[in-house]
Amino acid sequence: MSHIFDLNNKLGEGRYGIVCKGYWGGKTVAVKRIQLHQCCNQEENAMKKLDHPNVVKFFHAESDQHFRYYCLELCDGSLDQMLSKDKDPEKFLKAHPMFLQLRNIYQLATGLEYIHKQGLIHRDLKPENVLIIKNRKNQETMKWADFGLSKQVNETEKWLAPEISKLLEDKGDKITQRGTIKSDVFAEGLVFGYYLSNGLHPFGSRDKIYSNILKNKLINLD
Repeated sequence: MSHIFDLNNKLGEGRYGIVCKGYWGGKTVAVKRIQLHQCCNQEENAMKKLDHPNVVKFFHAESDQHFRYYCLELCDGSLDQMLSKDKDPEKFLKAHPMFLQLRNIYQLATGLEYIHKQGLIHRDLKPENVLIIKNRKNQETMKWADFGLSKQVNETEKWLAPEISKLLEDKGDKITQRGTIKSDVFAEGLVFGYYLSNGLHPFGSRDKIYSNILKNKLINLD
């Protein structure tokens, strides 16, 4: 293996993989590990060609007998982490007046537009997948992350477009290779609403979000 995967320095964990700090090519990176049978090689090949300041950089991938390892750009945190109670959200929000929020939203919109122009659909847009990196002057850049590497993505109904949620409801279908530019843009709007409303979902509390999305009933945006 040409990278070092440090299980003792975990950055995050999802249903289909974990992310740890690691080392590759003389630099510190984030290494995502996914079970081999869950990997999507077609999307991986496309991701290798992506090069945009608002998309997390993909450096390298390799496998062992059980897992696929992806070496990715290391960021400072995610939007949901910054707005969580454990991370002092008040401090984060004070550092993000409206003009800065709008600038960051523009960054993410530009990043997603670029992804779509490359013929890709993200399919897993949510605050956990908005990563933030700071430069030496403490200036932030927001980046989309964590898409296209796993066959199964975004089964969290609160971040799904209504047509995708309805598909699940009607057919009990798995969201495998599903999604469109339209459903991506809807989910992007949910993320923007979450950011602008200081960590509140635009369609309300956890147990009501799904039904409110289907009814187009906004709760937390004036």
